[in-house]
Amino acid sequence: MQYKELIQFEPITSVVKLVKADEKSVAENLVKTFVFSQKMQEDLQEVILKNLTPEQSHETKGIQIVGSYGTGKSHLMSLVSAIAENADLVGLIQNEELKKDFSPIAGKYKVLRFEIGTDKPLKDIVFAQIERYLDKQGMAFSFDEDSLYSWKELIERMMAEFEAKFPDKYFLIVIDELLEYLKGRKPSELNNDLMLLRQLGEACDNSRFKLMFGVQELLYRSPEFQFQADMLNKIEDRYSDLIITKEDVSYVVKERLLKKDIHQKAKIREHLLKFAHLFEAINTNLNEFIDLFPIHPNYVSYFEKIKHGKSQREILKVLSVKFGDMLEEHVPTDNPGLITYDTYWEDLAKNPAMLTIPDIRIVRDKVEVISTRINEHFVGARANRKGIAESIAHSLAIRILCDDLDKRNGANAHSLKEDLCLTIPGIEEAEFLLATIESTAKQLVSATSGQYVDIDNISSDFYIRTEGGVNIPQLIRDYADEVIKKDPDQADQYYFDFLQFILEIQQDSYRTGFKIWQHSLEWIDKKSFRLGYIFFGNPNERSTTEPIQQYYIFFSPLFNQIDRNDGADEVYFDVAGLSDEFKDTICLYGAAKAKHGSAPTNQKQLFSSQIEEYQKKAIALFDKEYADKTRVIHNGESKPLKSFHLPGEGSTKEMVFRGVAAKVLNKTFNDKFPDYPAFTDLLQPLSKDNFDGRINAALKKITSPGQSNRDGEAILSGLGLWSGQTIAVQNSKYADSILKKLKEAGESAVLNRADILYPHYATANLWYSIDFNIDYQLEFIVLAVLAYKGDIEISWTGNKTISATNIESILTLNNVDYFTFQHIKTPQGIPVKNLKALFASLDLPDFTSELEKPDTISKIITQAKTKAETVVRTRATIVQGLKCRNVNLLSEEESQRMKNDLEGLAAMLDTIQSYNTYGKLKAFKLSEEQLINTFQAYAYCNRVDKLKNKAEKFEKLVGYLHTAQSYVVQEEKPLFEDIKAAIEKLPTVLSSDQDAEIKQYEALLNSLIDRYAEYYLSQYTKCRLSKSDALAKDRILTSENKRICDIIKESDFITTTEYQNWINSITSLREADISLTKSKVKEEPYHDFNPREYYGKVTFSINQLEEQLNGILEKWTTAMRSVFKDPTVQENMEILKVDDRSIVEDFRTEKIDLTPENAVRLRNLITQLTQDIDKVEITIDSLRIQLNKPLTPTEAIETLTAYIDTLCAGKERNKVRLILK
Repeated sequence: MQYKELIQFEPITSVVKLVKADEKSVAENLVKTFVFSQKMQEDLQEVILKNLTPEQSHETKGIQIVGSYGTGKSHLMSLVSAIAENADLVGLIQNEELKKDFSPIAGKYKVLRFEIGTDKPLKDIVFAQIERYLDKQGMAFSFDEDSLYSWKELIERMMAEFEAKFPDKYFLIVIDELLEYLKGRKPSELNNDLMLLRQLGEACDNSRFKLMFGVQELLYRSPEFQFQADMLNKIEDRYSDLIITKEDVSYVVKERLLKKDIHQKAKIREHLLKFAHLFEAINTNLNEFIDLFPIHPNYVSYFEKIKHGKSQREILKVLSVKFGDMLEEHVPTDNPGLITYDTYWEDLAKNPAMLTIPDIRIVRDKVEVISTRINEHFVGARANRKGIAESIAHSLAIRILCDDLDKRNGANAHSLKEDLCLTIPGIEEAEFLLATIESTAKQLVSATSGQYVDIDNISSDFYIRTEGGVNIPQLIRDYADEVIKKDPDQADQYYFDFLQFILEIQQDSYRTGFKIWQHSLEWIDKKSFRLGYIFFGNPNERSTTEPIQQYYIFFSPLFNQIDRNDGADEVYFDVAGLSDEFKDTICLYGAAKAKHGSAPTNQKQLFSSQIEEYQKKAIALFDKEYADKTRVIHNGESKPLKSFHLPGEGSTKEMVFRGVAAKVLNKTFNDKFPDYPAFTDLLQPLSKDNFDGRINAALKKITSPGQSNRDGEAILSGLGLWSGQTIAVQNSKYADSILKKLKEAGESAVLNRADILYPHYATANLWYSIDFNIDYQLEFIVLAVLAYKGDIEISWTGNKTISATNIESILTLNNVDYFTFQHIKTPQGIPVKNLKALFASLDLPDFTSELEKPDTISKIITQAKTKAETVVRTRATIVQGLKCRNVNLLSEEESQRMKNDLEGLAAMLDTIQSYNTYGKLKAFKLSEEQLINTFQAYAYCNRVDKLKNKAEKFEKLVGYLHTAQSYVVQEEKPLFEDIKAAIEKLPTVLSSDQDAEIKQYEALLNSLIDRYAEYYLSQYTKCRLSKSDALAKDRILTSENKRICDIIKESDFITTTEYQNWINSITSLREADISLTKSKVKEEPYHDFNPREYYGKVTFSINQLEEQLNGILEKWTTAMRSVFKDPTVQENMEILKVDDRSIVEDFRTEKIDLTPENAVRLRNLITQLTQDIDKVEITIDSLRIQLNKPLTPTEAIETLTAYIDTLCAGKERNKVRLILK
């Protein structure tokens, strides 16, 4: 009987690709071929349909499909997404109940499917896929990368547009291969990816947006992500899980791979019953054995439990191959003929991809040793147990891979008997078979001397000892070379572990999963401190760390590429220069720690000793090298650590780096917080640890000024609140700021906390003063002093108030009270409201408590008289009129109103001066309202002064630009147009009361003057000669070439136009005034030079002009030689004297050149020799007349020929010479 006679084999050899599910034929086949176990039906209803069915009133979540490779995970997601997209497919479901259940979601969705095969951030992948899909659907949408919205809010905005485009559709995103992607992410990147998953899950609730993704194991159970436990817990709350179990896989095996009819099942039953007496499992679970035949039911369990290489192992494909190989085989008659899990070891050990996994490779190596020992041991009488021993060894190899190797996972004799279903000829009793199996297993222990196979004395499990014959140091070295050194991220993590140890950082990191710690640093100049962070690594996490603090110290990676922002508040300690020996030691240290984590109990101590050894060596090397090799980088400037004054022996590494960072950042703190108080009188600087104590000391000094309290005095002195003998506020800008705010708020008004403090990060109780950005504790000391002085009272909710009368109550407050007060206000009960208004109106201090003093009366009268004089002077200016370049600065109506108001104010000031005694002052009749209303006119004085100053200022500035404009070429844009526009804007600006607009206009005018000066100077420099060029000009004008040209220019055969232009060009060049500067031009726009006169004219440098002169002379020399070579001239040579004929011949044959000495003679000889030549002059203008219209080449030749014929009419043509003048 062959296996093929007992099963209806339908192989599964292809991998379902999620992205192919949008193809109709593929989708139809996926739906048709899916088989549903009872558990799967229940899971679909409870997890998938519950969360995808439209219009649900309950909370809906994202969906996580969990299943090992090859268990049908992608098939299930393809099925669901295909039906959700296409309603026609629901009829192809083979289960009638599920047809009804799927109907509500059928065709209701637009579906985006994709697999992840890149290392980009998950956010970028998901958003790009959505944008690409929506574009294909005819909907243009893009996510704003710079948006301040959360990712969930961006999804919601996208869905708003989606629903407008597709009002009757939901949107389902299906992602496969997510776990493999997440495991490949760096720890620093993973946090954002998980955060996106959480927000996508949240977006599924009460929304048409839905998400389903597939993973090989639950995200929140995966050990690789446990450092992100908090985030995983949040993700777990946002997703419903559908887990494909062993039962689901078994159901697929029996209903699809190994489907059997009743006749086949009967034959299998008959076969298995022969062995039921030997194996309890077959006896008790016969039906399951029949359904899965020839697979042993436990095969699936152990296959799934193997931890490693899940992406390379797909159970349904593996089983399909095995069944295909054995279909033609005969079912054995002496054993059940089952495929048991030990047979999978050969498949595993032969797979090269699987052997790249360290644990599998280790087990393979041990099994090879065990196999050798089996061949050596099981001989003679034991030879008949050799096959059983090999099966046991293979089964133990599978069992140990079902967990970490250090867990010593194994199997006892009973499970080996039941799971392997081994039979031995002649043994027909279960107990005897069990004893034989156990005996064989013990023989295996003996064969390996207990080094490779051993028995647990407690559980009686046999297991493979993976540590057998292990060389611990070599294992560490190998791991360092093969893993740590090839993974800079991992290497840096171990370096950071080492760094954390030597810096003695013991507190928990500020952000879970990141090497970030809160920190404080001395502010040297202020004898205070600042709050910040220490980061291990590059600054890519700074932007997401809150609250933002005053500095950031980065210990840069040792193995990875170093990235820096080089912000002013950042210090980098770069140790890239540390020796290769140190780096190698760190890798070994990391490898030892990594191997210790996976080592079995009996090896852990061996690895622990290696960790300690490498740590000691690394510390020794670091101590030796770090001062020389560490670079301190701030603002892009790098210095060696040793260039700083480092603390002496006994100082910790943390003290060294802290001290250097404090020195480097001192100036940054000064620049960033210029108004922060300096506590120079403190014996020891303020620090995070002593800060609260120093604050309490200051509060005690306020309540008991007479008691000695050096720390309290030092704090008050730093805030300007201690005069050396007593508490005072006159020299404190911090107190002055509060009083000004209170005064500005008005009488009886309050200053709320929000007017005094702002929350930098309220969650951490970080509050700072609004005016000078000082700590809330220091600001409260300022308020306490003002309360002590009687200037304010401080109130909290619940009627708690502190003023001068109960100032000692400040000692009962706690830290939180310092920033939770409700408001402050001026104490009530001060009389003479009108007099307070008087003092305020006169810009005098509040003397209401000193009215009896003669000095008070004197100050009132003096101030009133001074103000009256100012008012009268201002009114006179208004009467005279305020103008600027004929533009009135005040309208007639406004001018009249101001005159009237100032006249009333002058009268009131005269009245005030009459209150010249204490008695009269007590009878002060002017009300607060009268004073305030009338004194409003005093603002006119300031306004008129400003207008007057403005008029004078703009008169000068605009006048300058008006003159300057006449020297700017109109084509010089935009300068000319900008000046014109600025001048035209004057009336508008003059009528404005906005200081900002006036300052802006003034700045505009000054910038235009500056631009004009730049323009003027550039043109002046371009058109004027330098001192050296002026000397060169004089040299050229007196040169031999110039003298020669001056001589021969009179010759009739010479065209002098070019030479005359040259004369004009060089003589027009003038020497620049070296004293002319930009500042002089800004004072006066004209300096004997007008750029307009030179616009459009071709200008040449002095060198160019010299070259032009040489060129002119060369052309003239050539022309003269041509004349001498003329045949007619040659005929007349006989009339010359011998020496004249000789010089002409020498010149003609270039034996001599023109010189000032021979130029006159040669010129005269030309005139003498050309007397018989008829010279006809042609000008450029005459040629232009002849060619005054478009002509063809032939027409042009004919026209010029006719013209020349006309000129030569009546002349002997052989004696005519045309000369272009």
